[in-house]
Amino acid sequence: MATTSSHPPTTTEPAPAGTARRLAAAAAVLGPLLFAAAFLISPYDTNADADEIARVIAAHQGATEVSVWLWTAGTVVLAPGLIAVGMLATARSARLGLWGSVLFGTGLLAITATPSLDTVALGAFDKGVPVATLAKVATGTNDLPAVGVPVLYFVAAHVVGAVLLGVALLRGRTVPAWAAWLLILSMPFNVAGYATGVDPVTVLSFVMLAVAFGYAALAFVRHGTGWVRSPS
Repeated sequence: MATTSSHPPTTTEPAPAGTARRLAAAAAVLGPLLFAAAFLISPYDTNADADEIARVIAAHQGATEVSVWLWTAGTVVLAPGLIAVGMLATARSARLGLWGSVLFGTGLLAITATPSLDTVALGAFDKGVPVATLAKVATGTNDLPAVGVPVLYFVAAHVVGAVLLGVALLRGRTVPAWAAWLLILSMPFNVAGYATGVDPVTVLSFVMLAVAFGYAALAFVRHGTGWVRSPS
């Protein structure tokens, strides 16, 4: 005698994308683009010494303030976007996705915990602090272990995190292979651009991140994370 189950069959069809999912997806693209814009507007080279940076900021305080606002907005906006991409990657490859999300996210937290010398400089110049004095303050601040250690962690964590997220998306075939490789290479390019002061490389790294996150965000909007809720 044939019997039928009292429970409806489980479906993997995702629910239609809601506002939260769409906003998180948009944030994943907008965050890196805001970083790119902030870098383009920032008036000094990333490999300049403290004296040169202080002089340049003193001469371009308006551009520096706009850059600071863009960096701040980019950091805030990227957070939900990173969560969306991280959930997507973790659903496909649990260990790689989780470690990638944790490292990338804590790397961003580490760098935001260090003092923004751009903001300090703007405040100092507003109160009439001489450029030479500010340069000494900047040098002393950068030499503190409480600043150097988080910066080193950020450099390592956001590079390794991006690589792991890219590999997770590549293994799960969540995005086109070339988009996953853009993510894998984006943050190594970022560090190289910052260290050498080659502006186009740094800008390219943020654009690479935006494109890769954009494809992941598109999959997130269309299909969700791929996780299925328990009916109980």
